[in-house]
Amino acid sequence: MADQLISNDCNTVGKAIHMLSEETGLLVLRPGRPISQFFYFTIPSGMYALVTRHGADVDHPGLKSAVWPAGLYLSQPPWVRVSNLVTMQSVVFDLPVKGCKTKDNVTVQMDVSIVFRILGDASRGEDPELVRTFVHRLGPRGLQQQLTDAMDEAVRGIARSMTHTEVYGARSGGRVNSALLDASKIDDDGSAAEETKDDVFEGSSNVIDKIAAKKASQKGEDVTEKMRVILERQFAPQGVGIEDVMIKSVTLPADITQQMQQKTMIISANAQQRMQHENEMQTTRMNEQIETLFQTFHETREAEVTSGEERVSREQILLNDAKADAKKNEANIKEEYSLIIDRLKADTSLEVQRITDNMTFELEKMEADAKKAAAELKADTQLQVQTLISEASYTAAKNNAQKFQILSEAEGKIAPWLEKKNQFATKEKEMSVYNSLAENKDLVISGSSNSDINMISIADAILHANNHAKGNSRSALIAELALMNKGTAPYMGNNGEKIES
Repeated sequence: MADQLISNDCNTVGKAIHMLSEETGLLVLRPGRPISQFFYFTIPSGMYALVTRHGADVDHPGLKSAVWPAGLYLSQPPWVRVSNLVTMQSVVFDLPVKGCKTKDNVTVQMDVSIVFRILGDASRGEDPELVRTFVHRLGPRGLQQQLTDAMDEAVRGIARSMTHTEVYGARSGGRVNSALLDASKIDDDGSAAEETKDDVFEGSSNVIDKIAAKKASQKGEDVTEKMRVILERQFAPQGVGIEDVMIKSVTLPADITQQMQQKTMIISANAQQRMQHENEMQTTRMNEQIETLFQTFHETREAEVTSGEERVSREQILLNDAKADAKKNEANIKEEYSLIIDRLKADTSLEVQRITDNMTFELEKMEADAKKAAAELKADTQLQVQTLISEASYTAAKNNAQKFQILSEAEGKIAPWLEKKNQFATKEKEMSVYNSLAENKDLVISGSSNSDINMISIADAILHANNHAKGNSRSALIAELALMNKGTAPYMGNNGEKIES
């Protein structure tokens, strides 16, 4: 519900739906056209759209209508733009009217709601030109001012023509079921004004009060419909359609409201006492019915127990007879099945023996056939093995002969090369020996083949080396002994005797 009617600006057409859903009293939007939509514009559904060219209104080129339908419009220059977006939804506008004097000079406050919409929907047979009329001539602020003035005048006139009780009963929604009352049966002097009780225990009230409430409600419906027709006649040429007028609430002075509450409380207290009395009587009747039902239940239960025991006795006799017959049948069945089982066992043993004999015969036959086949396979295998061995031996002997022949030929060809190789190896070893001797500092070279002379040369070298080392080593001692032995040998015989030269 809206308490004021407004218009507003928005950056783009795409934000129009969001703004209209959030602001209840928003009727007209003036969208902008961003640079990104330089050569096109869009119109959302659920709104009347007015388009201008250089600020002047332009009709739709195809429909020749002041209102452009929803959709995407391409190849439109930037000076062609959506100037106004008008909502197509119905709007509820609240108008509180204070200080209304009634026919009996009581000051009341009435809250009235008006349901209206902007006309111009071609699908309903309305003239689209009415949208331009509303935007350019009336507007949201003008509509709010005219509705406020018109409703203030109408409501005050209604209140002045009715008493405060009639005004209070004229609220929309407070309807009385006409089937409960028929005003034609009540005299004008109230002679039939007896108290009646509602079926739902909502209290007792005077028939005259109900008739007055019904008349006030009917009068309220007539008055609101009359106000709607008057407003429709006034605002339809300006592009606004009045769909409904409702009197939401009526606020009476505090003292009158208290009197009405006291009367209601008295009626409710009487209804409570009457309902409490009826509840006590109903409780008493219910307790009596419960006792009667308990007594009937016990009697029925005893009768059922007795009847059940008799049925149990009869069923027990039948059960005993059935058990005896069952045992007899069980013995007969066991005897018959014992004979059948013995016969089956004998037949089964005979069949097992026959199958065993056949199986043994077949196994022996298969074993003999297998041994025969194995012997044949073994003989054939040995024959093939001997054949393969003979062929392999022949091939091996042939290959060995060829090998020796090839080796002989090769040795004949490389014999000079081998001899030169052996000589070269011998020379290398000699050179290695010579190098080792040359590098040995303790080597003594003698030009004689006499062993004595060579011995003396070696001893002399050892002693010479020992003198340079300035020590007495074991090698020097042995060298001296050798020299002494060689020096005395010409003078001694074999037995150590001196020999004259």
